[in-house]
Amino acid sequence: MSEQPPRIDAEWSADSMFGATIHESPVFDGAEADPETTLDRDAPELEAPKSDFTPYSTGEAALRGGDIVVSATDSAVPLAVRLTADQLRRDPDDLGDDILRLCKLAANRAGLLRRAYLAEIGVPESALDLLELPSQDAVEHYELAAESEHGYEPHSWLDRDGDSW
Repeated sequence: MSEQPPRIDAEWSADSMFGATIHESPVFDGAEADPETTLDRDAPELEAPKSDFTPYSTGEAALRGGDIVVSATDSAVPLAVRLTADQLRRDPDDLGDDILRLCKLAANRAGLLRRAYLAEIGVPESALDLLELPSQDAVEHYELAAESEHGYEPHSWLDRDGDSW
């Protein structure tokens, strides 16, 4: 026969089951702590060395009328989106498309600034190409293509399928 598990009474506690302590001595099998490598909690905090290095660059893009303004990093992470109240009345899909497009434009501009900054501190052109940071020509080409494809003029309630009333 197998043994029955111990019966647990309503007054069960760890002390009653195992005694006052689980381990009579501290459980530590490693070497003694080295005083030179242990942290001194009372030591003053050291300041980081001053550096002009920035981890990212920011760019900004807006509709011509300034109704939507987007700030983004060179990795296309939006930092701020400013809208006028009339833009909130637009179709959400169109508004989202405009915000995404402006985010890409802002990211390209920030990437161009990042490229210039890294070139200034001595990063070779081949490394900048590997980082896929845009060049001046690439940013200009993208902006001209976006302007010709989408235009920057705000949508009007007079627009109806591309025709004005």
